[in-house]
Formats: sequence, C-alpha cells, structure tokens
Amino acid sequence: MRALQFGLRPEQVKVVGLPVAERFCRPPGDREILREKLGWPQDLPVVILVGGGDGLGPIKKTAQAIASLGLRLALVIITGRNQDLKKTLEAIRWPMPTFIYGFVREMPDYMRAADILVTKAGPGTISEALNAGLPMILYSRLPGQEDGNVAFVVSEGAGVWAPSAELIASALSNWIHHPEKREKAAAESRRLAYPQAAQTIAQITAEHVGIRNPSLT
Repeated sequence: MRALQFGLRPEQVKVVGLPVAERFCRPPGDREILREKLGWPQDLPVVILVGGGDGLGPIKKTAQAIASLGLRLALVIITGRNQDLKKTLEAIRWPMPTFIYGFVREMPDYMRAADILVTKAGPGTISEALNAGLPMILYSRLPGQEDGNVAFVVSEGAGVWAPSAELIASALSNWIHHPEKREKAAAESRRLAYPQAAQTIAQITAEHVGIRNPSLT
C-alpha cells in the first residue's frame, strides 16, 4: 500500500472504500419490480453501456459491435449530455431490445436492474457498480490516475479490461454464453463493496476530534 511506503504506520491506515452518493448505497431491491418499472424485459440479460456524464468514448462503435453478435440480451445505452449521440443512436434499427437515455438521475435503479456494466474506469462509477453487485467490462482509463482502478477490478475478479469495441464484444459474449463466469464476477463485486464508506469515514474522523458516538443516520 502506497501510504505505508510513504511512512505511515499500519495503525494509521484504514481502508474504508470510496464514498458515493447515498442513493447508490441502498440494498439492491427486487430486480423484477425495477425492470417492470423501467420497461425492461424480464427474460434477457441487461447490459448497460455508459460513457460518463458527457457520453464520451466509443459508444456507437461498441453498441454496434455488441449488436453484431446476435446475442440474446437487452442493451441500455446512457449517452449523458451528448444529445447528438443520443439522436444518432435512436435513428439506428437495433436487432435486440435497446433503450437509449440521455443524462439520467435514476442510475442506482438502472444498475440494480442490470446484469453487466460496460464503462470507463472512473473510480466513482466503479464504486457504484460494486455496491450494486455488477460485473464490469472496462474499456477506457485515464493514464496514470486510473491505471490502478483497472488493475484492482481485474485482479479481484470483478471485471475485465477490454480497450476496444471488438474486445468488449468478445468479453460480453463470453459472459453471456457462460453465465457462471458472470455470476462469479458479480459475487466478487458484492464482496468488494463498501456501501458504508461515507459513514465510516465520518465516524473515524469524529472519534479523532473527540466526538464520541456521533449520530450518522
């Protein structure tokens, strides 16, 4: 751990996870009810493809590569604020059930209702996916600062690294044809989740400044 390499003592270091918005930390809920609410099919694996709030990355190319596989799945594409991309995707006739959204605030429900997340290697999205128990296919990272995110997800078995549309499609095909592999990655995501990270940080901080038994509800 880098903190120890820089001279901190083990008792000074606590791994508590990355805090995310409270709505991403709630129990998963009933997937069937969520899918009914969202209008998604109940009998197909649901794959979410996201490019961040600005809809960046090879979203169109990746979606088309996925569509070309002919797999039994439903595809959810989040284009964020990229309205041009949203319109372009909406004009395509997709061979499988496809749901295209712009910027959404219901992402916690989307994650809880889905089976697989295809995303950039941003720390916030990864933490949110872990809390939802979602296996991840990571396709992009910021050099340096996000390299460790990819290494963490892959080494812990919660996802795979696939930095091209073709590799994404291949990884997805593997998980669809071998659901036991997908379920294993989902289980690792649940194992790595820290839904109480924010409360733990607040608790530790309060204790260090002399506040005992703070109310964090």
